[in-house]
Amino acid sequence: MTEHDTAHPDSERIPNGDSEFAGEEDPTGRATPGKDLGSACVIGALSIAVMVMSLRLDIPGSVSTAPGLLPFVTSLSLLLMAVVLGARAVQAGGARGFVSASRRASEAFLSSEEGRRSLLLIVIIVAYVLLVGVINFDLRLPTPVFVFRLSSYEVISIAVITLIMKLFWKGPLTRCFLVSLITIEVLAAIFRYAFGIIMPESF
Repeated sequence: MTEHDTAHPDSERIPNGDSEFAGEEDPTGRATPGKDLGSACVIGALSIAVMVMSLRLDIPGSVSTAPGLLPFVTSLSLLLMAVVLGARAVQAGGARGFVSASRRASEAFLSSEEGRRSLLLIVIIVAYVLLVGVINFDLRLPTPVFVFRLSSYEVISIAVITLIMKLFWKGPLTRCFLVSLITIEVLAAIFRYAFGIIMPESF
């Protein structure tokens, strides 16, 4: 019995090369048609969501200065690339057993500690986006030198980023808070005083 006869039953040789495609269970992490199709689906869904939210942004001036123009164009480009990637993956056989392979991959993802940590991060980010979109206020706190302004974006961002850093960086809470505070306040100040924009625009 030759080495080729004992190969994995799901394996198939790539016609135009010497390397082999080891099937969807390939532990080396190489790209496969099934993985490409899954990536195309995720990227396509995210691109469509961002395009819809970009269209819902207010247009204070002309279309060329619309705040949603750049994210819309970027998402449209990603959507087109996702369509091309998905079409090539289907032609390469990525649709065969895609549902069962996706289920196995999801179970393996959730069974690992790193996968659960990643899922927790995704949940926190989604909650952060929803909170920023729902809660909206802009406080003005007079001081002897100037009027300090504090928006809901800053408060929510500082709290959420502090939480993320504490959970994943695992540094001291005070250090996480200071890093988050300085980063968000500098970013907000640049947009508020340099561009005259209070972050973020609501969807």
